[in-house]
This record gives sequence, C-alpha cells and structure tokens, in this order.
Amino acid sequence: MNAVTVADRLMPDLTAGGPPAGLPVLVRGMGPGLAGVLAPLTEGRGGRFSRDRRGEVVYLPSGGEPVLYLGSARGVPCHAAIAYRPSGALAPEPRFAAPEALPRGPAHFRREVWPLVAKDLGYAYYHDLITAHPGRVRTTWEDFAPAYAAEEWGSRAVRALIRRAVPRFADRLDLDRLDRPLAGIRFGDRAGLQRWMRGYLHADLARRADPSFSADLALARALRRARDGLAGTRHADPWLDGLTRFLAEGPPAAELVELGALAAAGIVVFLGGDLQVRPHGREEVWRVSGSAWPGAVEVHAVLDTRDIVDKQEEYR
Repeated sequence: MNAVTVADRLMPDLTAGGPPAGLPVLVRGMGPGLAGVLAPLTEGRGGRFSRDRRGEVVYLPSGGEPVLYLGSARGVPCHAAIAYRPSGALAPEPRFAAPEALPRGPAHFRREVWPLVAKDLGYAYYHDLITAHPGRVRTTWEDFAPAYAAEEWGSRAVRALIRRAVPRFADRLDLDRLDRPLAGIRFGDRAGLQRWMRGYLHADLARRADPSFSADLALARALRRARDGLAGTRHADPWLDGLTRFLAEGPPAAELVELGALAAAGIVVFLGGDLQVRPHGREEVWRVSGSAWPGAVEVHAVLDTRDIVDKQEEYR
C-alpha cells in the first residue's frame, strides 16, 4: 500500500493521540503486538472488562473507542499459549530433519526442507497421541513408528496410515489447515465471518486448556526445536519463524478472551486474511476487501501492529 499509515504520523501514545472515537480503523497484523495496540484504544480510552452473571468476560465501552477492523495474512490471531505442562514422555529427537539428513547445499525450503521438518513434527505429535492417549488410537507406537518412518510426509501412504491409526478427525494433524484455517472458506457476509471467528476463538481456548490434547503441546515443542535447530543455517526460513510464533508462542489465554469480548461489544470486527487495501477517492480513506467475504469496507486510518510496536520501542 502506498498510503502513509497512522503509525507514521502519530506518536506511539494511542491513548490520547490516536484515532478519534468512532473512526473506522484497519488494524493489520494479529501477531504478538496486537494486544499492545488494542489496549490503549480500548481500556486506555476508558473502557473496561468485567464479568457478566454467568462469569463470562465482557467489555463495557466508554464511547471513546474507534471501530477496529482486524485482518492479517492468516486472518486469525496466534493460538493461545498452552495452559498445562507436559505429563508424558517427550518425543524423540528430530530424525528426519537432523543436520545430516538436510540438503548439503542451497535448497528450496518449502519443497526440500519443509517436508522433512513436517515429518518430524508429525512424529512428535503422533508419539504423544499414541503413547499418552492409547484409547483414541488403533495402533501402538511400536507398530506405528516404523511404518510412518518408511513413508514420505504428505504421501497417500502416510495419509492412509494415519486414517487407520487415528479414527477421530479432530485427533489428526493437519498442518496446512493449522497454518491457514480460513483457506477456501467464503462467507455470504461479514456477519458469517464474525460467527465463525467466535467459534474459532472458543474452540482454541478450550483445546489449549485441555490436557487431553497434549499432542498439541508436543507439536509446539517440536516446532520451537525445529526453528531453533535451523537458526543460523542456510536452511533457516522466515515462514517457519512465523508458523512457530503462530502455533507455539502465542499470547496468554486471557488476551484472546478479551479479544472475543471486544468483538462481542462491536469494538472489534474481524476481516479475515488476504486483505486488499486501496486508497479510495477522498484523502485518507481506504477501501478494504478480503477473500472470506463479499464487498468492501471504508476505513479512515490504517495501523500496522508491527510498526506501532517498533515505534513504541523507540520511545522507551
């Protein structure tokens, strides 16, 4: 986008110097910096979080908040931090993406390196699922591990192996869907996306607090290990860094609870991913469209969470 963003024009004190009340604002990026941008525009404007009669967190607006349209490349916030500790045996060390197994020269990460990393991630995930939750599978680790090791990640044979071994779809690892949960989904209107997002946040919070899904914790640990193992090598890749932050280094659950409360109060509106942002006629007006819903919305300011966080660091 060629337009100058609000972050380039404002001091980082969004509480007093940011967009005025009621102004439609696009907030790009739902990564680690999101809460630091939302807080001064909501609680910093006099709003507050409380609990209703059922004990659920709600947001009580002050009337001083802008309307915050949220979007990002993936269209969803980072997964909540896992709220429990590992209880079973740790997965074996990486074997498929071990240094000696990686290409010796320059390689295309997604074609040549990622399949090896993904196979290690699956190895860690299914090791935990099978050994810690044997009642949810139709195999033993002793039978599964050699059959899994013999096949390429993503191949028809390994998919068939997993279907036979893991009867519940919710227990199977789908890295593509985890990476892009909105891929291929299109709603008839933005309201449909809001309902989907509320369900997505609720399901994520429930799963991240439930140790019966401890395979997710094994996956997170394996992702961090893979990312750190490749750091500083020719095979390090920014996409893997981003995936690790998204799946394994997310915010405390409380931040996502509050995000859901802001959405329920109408302060936050989700726009999904793959956003197109174009200047529109009048000065400082942009039209924003997305792949998950028809039409477009007009905003009068654009905030990039990464820019804001960087500028806040400069002023400390």
